[in-house]
Amino acid sequence: MKYKSFSDRHCNKLMKPFFSIIFILLFSLSCSSSEQNLQVSGFRFTYDGNKYFIRSINNCPDNTQSCNYLIAQNFKAVDLNQDRVIDKIIRGDVTIHEAQKIYSYALNLLEKQNKLSVMNKEDEKFQYTITRPYIVFQITSFQTGKDNLFNQFRIVQKRGDSKQDISLFNDLKADGNLDERLKGNFSIDNAQKYYKETIDEGVRANRIIAADSLIRVK
Repeated sequence: MKYKSFSDRHCNKLMKPFFSIIFILLFSLSCSSSEQNLQVSGFRFTYDGNKYFIRSINNCPDNTQSCNYLIAQNFKAVDLNQDRVIDKIIRGDVTIHEAQKIYSYALNLLEKQNKLSVMNKEDEKFQYTITRPYIVFQITSFQTGKDNLFNQFRIVQKRGDSKQDISLFNDLKADGNLDERLKGNFSIDNAQKYYKETIDEGVRANRIIAADSLIRVK
């Protein structure tokens, strides 16, 4: 399945991103196409007696961002922007929560082996961010396939000890309603209130389009 963000290239200049991009560097392969060269890295590991594979791609098909795929015999999941969070289950019956546990285990294992390279990204396109004292709200719009749009809503609570509590939610139909919580302590009902407020502010700022029952970041 191909992944891409929306085609409008105007990003919010005031945005202060709060996550890091990760690249898995165990081995590299180059495959050429008429448009670009793809750099692919991979890592095989075992978790609870089952074998898994992470494939890291520097330019996902039709997507300028890098992404990681978590691949098992009975499922396939993806971290669309390499922020260490599984975003979608592409196939199989596994829950996002179960896939996230396996994915986090692999990343922690790579870190212990010094085989994980971390690079901070200076800005992120297709995102709208509101920063308030001690809390940040961010909406990111994605397109999977030709017509399937969805949004992610991230809440970052800043603590006095410089640590952050992150909650992440999916709006699977991009209709303004949160459908599932991927991680964090914020309840989905509480997050829905802030999601609506963030959408409304983004519309007023001409950074979010709300039309035809769809919500998307420019």
